[in-house]
Amino acid sequence: MAIPVKFNPVKGVLKNKRIVIVEDSIVRGTTLRHLVRMVRKAGAKEIHIRVSSPPIKFPCYYGMDFPTREELIASSMTIEEICRFLDVDSLHYLSIEGLLKSVPQENCGYCTACFSGEYPIVPDKKVKKHQLENGIVLE
Repeated sequence: MAIPVKFNPVKGVLKNKRIVIVEDSIVRGTTLRHLVRMVRKAGAKEIHIRVSSPPIKFPCYYGMDFPTREELIASSMTIEEICRFLDVDSLHYLSIEGLLKSVPQENCGYCTACFSGEYPIVPDKKVKKHQLENGIVLE
């Protein structure tokens, strides 16, 4: 319900146009799907998505709000399947290499686990994300 309130597509601007939507990331895809529907309804001829992060395929155990792979659209769908799900003409993500080239590199040790599945500290799969956040680990 919040999508129509937050976004207000102007039909006169979008009708018969090729539109590029730039996103910082796609986690579940549900909000973007609603936005695309609104832009299509406003008459866009084509819709292309560009994402300024790599696909998020793995859970984050370090504070981001996507605790399971099942919640992550890129963990179970190909680019083509995500395009169909979103009803867009094209979808391109930034690569992990491209992301790392865009930030300072001196002794930073960036975590890319949600993109690559390579965790700096291997998580205990029996411990849930909310337990780590709250400092609760049940034996």
